[in-house]
This record gives sequence, structure tokens and C-alpha cells, in this order.
Amino acid sequence: MKLSKWNSLGRLLCFSLLFLTFYPDSAQAQGQTQGQGQTVLLRVQGIENPELNNNIRIYLSQLSNDEADDSERYQYLVRQTIENALRALGYFNNQIEFQLQRRAAPAKDLLFARITLAKPILNAAPEIQIVGDANLDSEFIELQKTLPPVGSVLNQGQYDAYKSSLQSLAAKRGYFDAEFVLSQLLVMPDEHKAVWHIVFNSGQRYHYGEIRFKNSQIRDDYLRNMLPIEAGEPYLINDLSKLTANYTSSNWFSSVLLEPNLDPQAKRVDFNVLMRPKKKNSIELGIGYSTDVGPRVQIGWNKPWINSRGHSFRSNFYLSAPQQTIEATYRIPLLANPMNYYYEFLSGMERENNNDTQSSTVTLAGLRYWNHSSGWQYFAGLRTRYDDFTQADISHKTLLIYPAVGFNRTRLRGGMFPTWGDSQNLTFNIGRKMWASDVDFFSIRASSAWIRTYAVNHRFLTRFEIGYLNTKDLERIPPALRYFAGGDRSIRGYGYKKISPKDSNGKLIGASRMATANFEYQYQVYQDWWAAVFYDTGLAANSFSTSELRSGAGVGVRWASPIGAVKFDLATPIRDKDNSKNIQFYIGLGTEL
Repeated sequence: MKLSKWNSLGRLLCFSLLFLTFYPDSAQAQGQTQGQGQTVLLRVQGIENPELNNNIRIYLSQLSNDEADDSERYQYLVRQTIENALRALGYFNNQIEFQLQRRAAPAKDLLFARITLAKPILNAAPEIQIVGDANLDSEFIELQKTLPPVGSVLNQGQYDAYKSSLQSLAAKRGYFDAEFVLSQLLVMPDEHKAVWHIVFNSGQRYHYGEIRFKNSQIRDDYLRNMLPIEAGEPYLINDLSKLTANYTSSNWFSSVLLEPNLDPQAKRVDFNVLMRPKKKNSIELGIGYSTDVGPRVQIGWNKPWINSRGHSFRSNFYLSAPQQTIEATYRIPLLANPMNYYYEFLSGMERENNNDTQSSTVTLAGLRYWNHSSGWQYFAGLRTRYDDFTQADISHKTLLIYPAVGFNRTRLRGGMFPTWGDSQNLTFNIGRKMWASDVDFFSIRASSAWIRTYAVNHRFLTRFEIGYLNTKDLERIPPALRYFAGGDRSIRGYGYKKISPKDSNGKLIGASRMATANFEYQYQVYQDWWAAVFYDTGLAANSFSTSELRSGAGVGVRWASPIGAVKFDLATPIRDKDNSKNIQFYIGLGTEL
């Protein structure tokens, strides 16, 4: 047993001697760990170029801190890493010297890497060849204009980015068989120059093939007339975005997905358009409260599609103490261009008992719409309304049949509480007795609203509105076509429609001129909550006179709720000519534009 123990001890001793022979640094590192400590702090010197410094820092960050010691092995790793960082930006064969500065514990020792840059490698004239159908493609010709100029310092990232751009552009424009025949970055350090050698074979460009619609409740001929592409046209990925946007904006589908199928033999891309119909019925609810109107409720019932031709129906019911309205609209898309061309037939009933206005109204209208790709919508048609009303102390029954034309556009970004948006509206109405109207009149009404957000949490909202009415029989014009100001979305601080000319008894009679402006600043105080300050000014009078201006100001809170903007406002008049000093309170839900 003793002999066995001595044999085991001998084998252990021999193994230890062999380990120290072949791994001397391990013993040194162990001694440092037990004595002076292993880690050091690396400092790079000699580089003034910010881009080079940043690239070196990025490369060095990949080294483990556990390896940061004063060993030659760590210096070798640092040297190789720095060289790789410099070569990527055109600097080869640089000199790197190390110096260790000891510091008293617990401070870590400093390891300085002093760099002396060599002469940079400069780009020579590149040798780029595009073969295949892309040889004459204007987009590829434009891409070659992005090559670095001859004589500029080599940047390997630019070389890799250019190759990626070639591949990306090929995929976007339908060159699905594209490949690199040759891709070589030739660096000649002795000559201090580099040459790009690239041969890119795009192959044949793919074209659109058969397009099939799946699970659609709308007739294929209507859907095909909404396609922005045709079979045989060259593939372009932007076309597919337009395609899905067209069907989504039709309001017929809750989702639209594309399923491409490539045919390498025919160089063709076939598509299945997978559609999910919207529910046949939807209901929208809006509520609000203000001191001038009291509580108000708005309910919308929509049928986004009724039949296979895409007919749709929407209705709206508005209820408040001073006003009750029922509206219904039936839309008929035209086969030639269902998305952009359609008819709308409207009907409605309205009762109003507010301030000095009492009226009952029945309306009918038939309008033709044209939608432009820029977002503008144009319309023209015929409106009919019959009003039985009393304004102030004058009562009339008036029938108006008049053409109406106009245009509008609304753009929004940012969802239910947009960070950017604008809205423009302009409407012309003209009535003549020769057209069976009881009154000759001409009116124009225009509005513009803007939302802009800066530095994430500074949001600005502005609104402008102007109206003009020309008639010799103002008292026979229904109150709905006259102009009143005041209230939410007009001049806050005043009651709803309480700004207007008055008769000798002090009763409101309505105006032939109107102009309002709203200026609002909002600051985000917490996530979906914004504080607001605003200033409103304007007039409703029979002339555009500065003496008729009324102004109001106040503060408010905005909540970007999941169902839209909810606002709380307090406002009061400013320097009112009638010395009004009341405070108005508003609560609202819905779009700000």
C-alpha cells in the first residue's frame, strides 16, 4: 500500500511539472490573482478622428472584461481588435505600442495603447458590372451614383452596404433570381489603394401573373377595377402596398393579406388576395357635456356592405336638449372605379330649440363624389330642404332647392389621438327662385385645421373657419344656413351659438358673415394625459369688422383614450364688449379636426 501511495504521488508531481512547462502563463496569472490583482483599465491614445475612435470603442466592447489583464495574451487580443477596427475604415499596418502604469490598490492598473496611424487606403475607380434585365433599369443606374468618389478613404462598411443595396433593390423590383457572380474588395496596402470588383447578375425581371380573390363578399369585377396593377406589368413591391391600402380603405374588409406564388419558369408572380369581410353592422357612440348645451349623445349605426356590389349604409342620431337630429346616407359605388367614384343619397330630420331659434327641418340630397389619389375629395349635387322656423320674432316656411359643390381633405397620423394631421373643407351653395327655391342666395363656407407635434410632448392645434352669405331676404333664410358663433369648436367662453347680431328686442337673428380662429397648445404631462391652454377669437356679424370681434381663453385637459380624444375645458370671455364674465365648462369625446 505504501508503494502504491508513492506511485500516485510521483504521477501527480510529474503531471504538475508538465503543466508548468507547457502553460507557464497560468501560474503567472494565478500569482497575480493571489497578489496584485488581475484586471486593468485600457486607455487608447493617438486617435483624433471621432469616427475612428468610435469604431475602435465598438470593436473593443466585444472583448470580455475577464480577459483584461497585463498579460501579453491580452495585449495581443487588443492589438488584433484595434487593427480590425482601423482596417474597416481604411487604415492598414498601423503601429500599436503598450505601456502599463501601476497604481496603488484598490485602483486598477492602466494599460495604454498608443496608436500611430499608417497612410490610409484610398478608393480607386470601382469596377461594377450589372448584367441581366437590371442593366437598363433606371433605379440601378441611380444606385451607382451613390458609390464613394475616387480618392476617398476606404470604408468597408460602404462596400457591404452597397452590396446589400443591390440585393434589396433587386428584391423590391422583382429580380428574384439575382446573384453575385463576383464580389471582391481588393486592398493593396503597399500601393495604398483599394478596388471594388463586383459583377451582379440580376437575371430576368418577374412580372405580375394571375390575381385571385379569396373569401370576398364583393363581386370580382368590382374588386378588379380597384387594382393598381395589371397582369404582365413588371413587379414592384410598392404596388402591393397600394393594393392592400385600396381594399382596406374601401371599408368592406377587416383585413387584407397577399399570398404570392413565384413561377421561376414563366418568371411570373401570381397572387392570392386573402380577405376577411367586415361585420355587417357596427355601432359608434359619442358622449359629451357642456354648460351651454348640457349632456349630448351621438349614436352611429353603420352597415359597411349590404350586397355584392358594395353598397353601404350609415346613419347618425344626435340628441341634446337644444337639438335633435336623425341622418341617413346610402352609398352606391360605381363599377368603373368603386373606390374613388360613387353616389350618395342623404336624408335627415332636425329639430332645434335653442336661444332664439325654433325650427323643424327635412333634408334630401343626391351627390356625386370623386376621390383623388392626393387625398382630395370633390363633390357636386343637388340639395333640398324644407324649414319651418321662428328666428327671434319672425316665422317662415321656406323651401330651398339648390346645387352644392365642394371639396375636402383630411390627413391623420398617430391613430385615435393623432400627432400630425390637417383638414381642409370648402362648400359652395347657390339657390335661385327660377330653380323652385323660395329665396335667391349664395353662400360659401371654408375651414382649415392643423395638428402638429414637436419634441414628442409639445402639441399644437389650430382651426380657422370663415363663412359668407349673400341674399336680399336674410329673414327667409333658414337658421341652419345663417351664421352663429360661440361654444365648443367655435369661440369657447361663450354659450352655444350665442354670438350673432340682435334685433331691437335683443334676440339673436343670425349673421351673413362669420370668421373664427382657435389656437391651442398642449403639453404632455404623463403618458396619455395632456394639459392645454387655448385662445379663441372671431365674429358672427353682417360685416367683417374688428369691432365685432369676440375672444375667449381657458385651460383644459386632454386624455388620449382608447376610443379617441377626451377633453375637459374651462373658458371665459376676454375683454367682452358686453362685459360678459361667465365661465363655460366643456366635456367632449371625438376627433379634434
